[in-house]
Amino acid sequence: MEQITAPWLKIKEDEMKKIIAELAKKHQPAQIGLILRDQYGIPTTRLFGKKLSAYLKELGINSNPDLENAEKKLEKLKTHLKKNITDRKAKHKLQKAQSHLNRIRKYYSKNHN
Repeated sequence: MEQITAPWLKIKEDEMKKIIAELAKKHQPAQIGLILRDQYGIPTTRLFGKKLSAYLKELGINSNPDLENAEKKLEKLKTHLKKNITDRKAKHKLQKAQSHLNRIRKYYSKNHN
């Protein structure tokens, strides 16, 4: 893949990798892209020939926002049900959330190994 050089871009690829590594500790990939655009003036990581996900794989950072969000939702519902045992709607939503999480895990285990 050929690299596109932007004369107005004052950052090197190595510096961008360091920034991505720091941001990956606190943020999800979607937010990393926005931060790079807004704070560092990097419109896309493709200027250096790779997508953001490729840089994250290089750095050994595997993040899956779909899976993380589904797990968070499941935990919130479980804590709610501990306090509100008779909440039937929440119980049904918990079952649906568990099913959704299982489908996501199954999908990523098949397609993204």
